[in-house]
Amino acid sequence: MDIQTFMQAISTVGFPIACCIIMFWYLQKEQEAHKAEMQTVTEALNKNTLVLTELKDLISMMTGYGGKHETRESI
Repeated sequence: MDIQTFMQAISTVGFPIACCIIMFWYLQKEQEAHKAEMQTVTEALNKNTLVLTELKDLISMMTGYGGKHETRESI
């Protein structure tokens, strides 16, 4: 949005309405950027969960401790 468009909007509908429209446009752009960012975070979290699951399985295999309800005393 350039300055000429902004000035034309102010002269057409008035300053408060023009500011509301511009703020709405800005919030829409921010929400789109945030949504894309959250998709990246979700993907990273899912990959970390897979790695932690693999590490848990590897540790369980190496130590022989694999039960969910087992305690160290019962081994």
